Amino acid sequence: MRLAQLESIRVVIAEENPNLRKGLVTALRQAGMKNVLATGDLTQVLGTIEANHVDLIIGSTDALDGKFNKCIFDLRHRHIGENPFIVVMTLIADPTTETVRDAMDAGPDHLLAKPIDFDVLINQITDLTLSRNPFVVTADYIGPDRRIKARPGTQVIQKVEVPNPLRQRMTGQMRETTLKRAIESVWGLINEQKVERHTFQISWLLDRIVPIVAANESHSDEFEKLAERLVVTTNDMSNRIANTRYSHISAMSMTLATLSEAARKNQFQPEDLRLLIKLSELISDCVEASRDLADPSVEEELNILSMAKVAATA
Repeated sequence: MRLAQLESIRVVIAEENPNLRKGLVTALRQAGMKNVLATGDLTQVLGTIEANHVDLIIGSTDALDGKFNKCIFDLRHRHIGENPFIVVMTLIADPTTETVRDAMDAGPDHLLAKPIDFDVLINQITDLTLSRNPFVVTADYIGPDRRIKARPGTQVIQKVEVPNPLRQRMTGQMRETTLKRAIESVWGLINEQKVERHTFQISWLLDRIVPIVAANESHSDEFEKLAERLVVTTNDMSNRIANTRYSHISAMSMTLATLSEAARKNQFQPEDLRLLIKLSELISDCVEASRDLADPSVEEELNILSMAKVAATA
């Protein structure tokens, strides 16, 4: 690859150590990347992401007041910025099992342990420019697929090919408007997969909440974590569902989120649990059925029938 091909790539370095920042900038510029912002300021990094002025983020896990992993997690889930597919390389100062796991859970494309070998760094950037791993979506994760193979008995998760802003910048083969359309198209697919994963997650959570309530242990730490997770998951599903193939059950999804919050405040009374379980089952049935439905009128009929069942059990 000729060095000039990397000139248009926009890079943000998030690093607390000024000497390492300087070394990273020097290495990138020697490789041909001229558009480099190096900072340790969280506000500046977030502003650059929001303004869509970055294609590659290189940052340390301890950078940005220790919030680098959260920043990347929020980026991948599109809580910040408009492009969740920015290429990310995470630098790990203390590569313990816990720090590596926490970094991976945020969804970066690649991890490197410190001290940094700049030649290795540049080679990895080159590799990511030419090709990046497809993404996978779970209830908790959006990011590159790192599995060698799926574990026996686990749910098969579809891989998603995502836009590569590094390649787009390097080749100039895709206009900004085309890239934006590609981002929106892939993001719609990811939202659909999130909805599907959430239906499984909600059922799983309710299966664990029910026996805890039955045993009068609803003041335990475990219960609080499960209840909080249920509220977060149902709200996230409700927020994502509108522009997906499952939009016909958005009202049910919104109702489930509202009921989850109310049930938590009421310490999950039996009638609350009964409604939550019933509605969760109906949403799961609708999601499963919708995968094979092509006629929107059939989807609408299914939605009306499902809501009528909910009303009948209330």
